[in-house]
Parts: sequence; structure tokens; C-alpha cells
Amino acid sequence: MFRSDRPHHVRRPTPHETAEEWGGRIAAVRDAPSDWFFLVGRQSTNDYLCHLDLSYHLGREFIAIVQTSRPLPAEHRISSTTTPESQLDNFLINSDRFDFDPRNGRLPVVDGTSTGELRLDGTPVPVEIQHGSGCRSALIPELPGQSGYVIVTAPDEHWEAVSDLVLRAPTTF
Repeated sequence: MFRSDRPHHVRRPTPHETAEEWGGRIAAVRDAPSDWFFLVGRQSTNDYLCHLDLSYHLGREFIAIVQTSRPLPAEHRISSTTTPESQLDNFLINSDRFDFDPRNGRLPVVDGTSTGELRLDGTPVPVEIQHGSGCRSALIPELPGQSGYVIVTAPDEHWEAVSDLVLRAPTTF
């Protein structure tokens, strides 16, 4: 028999509490269609919130993910980074756009890259776009006025909508 000393009830922070803990501005789709909704995801390392995801959905369909990331403090002595390639793999598997079977270990493959642009607060930002299985992923390496980066990932058919981003204050969520 296994015994756990952990509390049986773990309180999860609300999206608003997560946004406040983040402190900086958060990347979001500027004009998401009205029938889309988003969920807030968080990834921490050593209790430091380093990645904040807004995953967009239409009903039960996973439409896109916009991840705002920031570097870990120097005293952590480790790093926690994501890349457009890893985010694309993650999106393809979680959106059921890639038939992943852990028994054969076959993972999605980036089909190629192209150049393009994302818009951030109305300003075009040149980016390299990773392509795979009818989806795209791109990185904005620097955020104005704060440290960190943004990765946007979505299917080709939704790329136009998600390639226009805005940095929002945490209080707007």
C-alpha cells in the first residue's frame, strides 16, 4: 500500500490569479472569433512560473496555442525553454492532428520552414515559420518592455486569425 503525505485537495489558481502571478503582459490573439474560448495553462520550474499558455478552442476542437515565456532567474541554474518545433509537436499530438502511438515512438516531423510575419501590438515582426502536418509554429524572440518570448502554433486554416497578437495586462483576463 502506498501512503501519501500530500494534501488530498490541491487548490488550483484561477486564470486571474495566474495572470497576476505572472505580472507582465501576456500574449493573446487580438481578435479571436466570438465562438472561440481559451483556457489558461501554466508551467513552472522550482515554483517559478516560466510559461503561460492560452490554448484556444472551438467546441471540443483545439484551435491554437499562444505561449508567453520568460527566463528563469539565474539562481535556478537550469533553463526551461520551448521551441517552435517542440510546440508544434505538442500541438499536433494534443489536437489529434497526428496519430501518435507511443509503442512505435513515431513523432511528428517538421516538413519545412518558411519566412513570414506575425503582428504584435500592430507591429509586423519577421519570423521563421515551422510547418508540419498542415500546421505552423513561429517564435517572436523578444517582447517589448519585458524579458521573454512568444510561440504561436495553429493549423494552416486558422493561421491568419492567430498571427495577429496583442500583449495584454494580466487584469484583462
